[in-house]
Amino acid sequence: MTHPCHQRTGNTSAGICAIVLLVLTITGCSTAVLNTELGETSLQPDYDFESRLPDNDDRLFVVLAFSGGGTRAAALSYGVLDALRREQITIGNQQHRLLDQVDVISAVSGGSYTAAYYGLFGDRLFEDFRERFLLRNWPRTYGWMLANPVNMAKLASEDFNRSDLMARFLDQQIFDGKTFADLSLGPLPFVIINATDINNSLTFSFIQQQFDLLCSDLGSYPVSRAVMASSMVPPAFAPLRLRNYSGCDAKTKPWISEALQARNLLSREFAVAQGVSRYFEQEEMPYLNLADGGITDNIGVRGSMMSPVAHRGNVEKMAGAFSRKALGKVEQVLVVLVNAQVYPPYPWAVAGDEPGPIETMEASFDAAFNTLTTENIAQARREFLAWGANINAQRTPEQPEVSVHFATLTFNQVDDAARRRKYNALPTAALDGRQVDALTALGGELLEQSETYQQFLEKVARLAGQE
Repeated sequence: MTHPCHQRTGNTSAGICAIVLLVLTITGCSTAVLNTELGETSLQPDYDFESRLPDNDDRLFVVLAFSGGGTRAAALSYGVLDALRREQITIGNQQHRLLDQVDVISAVSGGSYTAAYYGLFGDRLFEDFRERFLLRNWPRTYGWMLANPVNMAKLASEDFNRSDLMARFLDQQIFDGKTFADLSLGPLPFVIINATDINNSLTFSFIQQQFDLLCSDLGSYPVSRAVMASSMVPPAFAPLRLRNYSGCDAKTKPWISEALQARNLLSREFAVAQGVSRYFEQEEMPYLNLADGGITDNIGVRGSMMSPVAHRGNVEKMAGAFSRKALGKVEQVLVVLVNAQVYPPYPWAVAGDEPGPIETMEASFDAAFNTLTTENIAQARREFLAWGANINAQRTPEQPEVSVHFATLTFNQVDDAARRRKYNALPTAALDGRQVDALTALGGELLEQSETYQQFLEKVARLAGQE
């Protein structure tokens, strides 16, 4: 039978047929980029603490955590990096930027854009990130993308969704096609991008230990897709998928079987082990679906930096990040949480109105989200302090003690109420130049005002005096 578009038609019909054929052609080849199986394109060294921590002063261990909050969070964390770039410390009778002593950046959602960009391009962040990312009107960009007939055709495919479309845009326009093989090389810090595994209600960190559980190689995976997964806020975007492969030795982790056997029901090791053990039944879970990392940990510390997955089950010693030798050298630890969370009043509350169903759901989500974030920050602080105390308990009187400095930067630290309200009213996207610059300046301002940060600088100065 002759194809209808091959029959004699008028100009209008011919045009329609041409469009239909174009749509079918584009749709047929539009598929999401999936993770590859371990062993097919594996790159060495693995993307983990051991191979990607920078070679800097072993006496210092600096961790930054960037929260979610869209462009607002990206701009605030950008300001903190800029302040660390300008902060000079003395090591070995030489001046060094404190930024070059940052070992780890763990990031979620909006903060992951800044972290990933710095982890890929280093100081180029301070040259073009403002114009390339922070000043972009993302709602308008996304709207034009959805209105594009070519993209509409791509989205007609069952294997390509809105998140895949945005990830492709980020890959081309922001992250220059880079993969995890390109991330955190040389002197740049180890960047951990975090999403949420909504199959199992767990934080999913883009590190090789996590990908081992999928029998998958992280090195070949696009950074853009990890960042998109980390910032995938429903319902605007659909979950990003990862394939769960089977049949590799890398899935076998002794700490998982030990935690399941011990069955300490209130321990974090058991909860995480129970969740990731579901990956082992590939037939029952062939794919993982990832959403915004803020769902489980909007700070990106407890679920990643302090995760048993990252430390082979031994969070108490941070075994993934520290060898026995390195653990014996560390003296000053700085953890800086950059929290762009806002607390704006609800219009219905100000007006004295009764909230409707949507407003009630929104307020309920905010209550759970804010409580979880507060608890995660408090627990992360306790765990870092306990880690430092554990190290000191094992050191001899001749060895210097470890000092852990835990600083949290938030809009609530702005003293002036009117100014604080302006920051709390900022949207998560479509910021203008003045707003971006104000947030950038505020990041440095909050860092300088932090007593904990200043105490860390004093201790580092004393180290320099002892050399």
